[in-house]
Amino acid sequence: MRRRAFANALIVVFAVTLTMILLEVLVRVAGTTDADGRFTLLDFSLESQSLPVNELRGQIEGYIANKDIAVVIYDEWTGWSFRPNSVRQGGTFTINSAGFRAERDFDLSPPPDTLRIAVFGDSFTAGDDVGDDEVWGHLLERALNEAGIRAEVLNFGVGAFGMGQAYLRWQRLGKSFAPDIVLFGLQPENLKRNVNVFRQLLHRSGPAFSKPRFALIDDELQLLNVPTLPPEQLMDVFENFSNHPLAPFEFYYQSRFTAARWWSASRLFSLVFEALRQAEDEPDIYRPGSEGGELGQAIIDAFAQDVNKAGAEFVVLHLPLQSHLIRYFSNLPRPRPVYDFLLEHSRKSYHYIALEEHLQPMHVDDKFWSPTKHYGPLLHALVAEVAAGEISTCIESGACRAPRFADSSAFMPAEATVDG
Repeated sequence: MRRRAFANALIVVFAVTLTMILLEVLVRVAGTTDADGRFTLLDFSLESQSLPVNELRGQIEGYIANKDIAVVIYDEWTGWSFRPNSVRQGGTFTINSAGFRAERDFDLSPPPDTLRIAVFGDSFTAGDDVGDDEVWGHLLERALNEAGIRAEVLNFGVGAFGMGQAYLRWQRLGKSFAPDIVLFGLQPENLKRNVNVFRQLLHRSGPAFSKPRFALIDDELQLLNVPTLPPEQLMDVFENFSNHPLAPFEFYYQSRFTAARWWSASRLFSLVFEALRQAEDEPDIYRPGSEGGELGQAIIDAFAQDVNKAGAEFVVLHLPLQSHLIRYFSNLPRPRPVYDFLLEHSRKSYHYIALEEHLQPMHVDDKFWSPTKHYGPLLHALVAEVAAGEISTCIESGACRAPRFADSSAFMPAEATVDG
């Protein structure tokens, strides 16, 4: 009986091994491999063991050939920014002479009777996919003025910005406009941008730029890659990436191109791993204690401290993604989001606006979102309404101070109220 059991076990092992070999062959025949060694089958791609230098070269050469007319341009402090006096999105997204989204220019010194609000963040703050008169920053200004509060809103948001870039944009540009309130559009998804240096290694499409990167060294924030490497130098970096001083600080090089796994030689096992990895919408990088998470909290704290030092109030506005809202409104039991620690820290430490608490389950419907999953016009209007109400309440209660004014009556008549 032992011999029979052993024979049966051998048959099972042989059958399983043969099946796996046949599946491996089938996967390799059905998939394709590009010039950079990237293997693709259906909607899944497997990175090669080296950087996709041919693809990266094409992106870099494309930007350099068109940099004189590009609207998103190289910036030595933030990696990229907007070209002053330009338009994008078919003329519906206007950039003023200072390089931020606005249909008019602003003096560096705010008017003596007007509350100045500056907003910072990524594309959800900049307002990708909506027009100048639909973006929530513009609508916030209108809502406050219609309520009798003399206010102006300056939109410093830039698409694909990380938290550190928003902070640097405040330091290098926004601070010079002396706002009374700084509103930071918080996207927890951007925790992953905290540990990225070369944009193409995180976002496969888009211009070829490097970005500044904060690192916690001996519990202190230190800034790396400033001035940022210009596009003209990136190809030399990519061709010998492992030896570059910034390589150890590029999370997406270490995780995608150098992480050796015992199954990496198998297309089949690698595809299964990739499918499971893509299904996880909250990777370890979002968790408290992770480098991305620790940096996120440290950057927000440094941002807030610098804003307060400049005599302005710091307000955090959580701008959830559609996927976050779907889970938030789900009736199914759900664990707390792993990035929730950052929201709770912001709630306890600063003036905090939780947009999701003002929305309804219907707002997860696609009609409220653009094709690229940015906020559509209706959601922008809701963001403006919520922010106007929260800011008005904060000022009326005295929680938001505006040291430039003796009291709020200079810009906010006693009868002014905003329904939020």
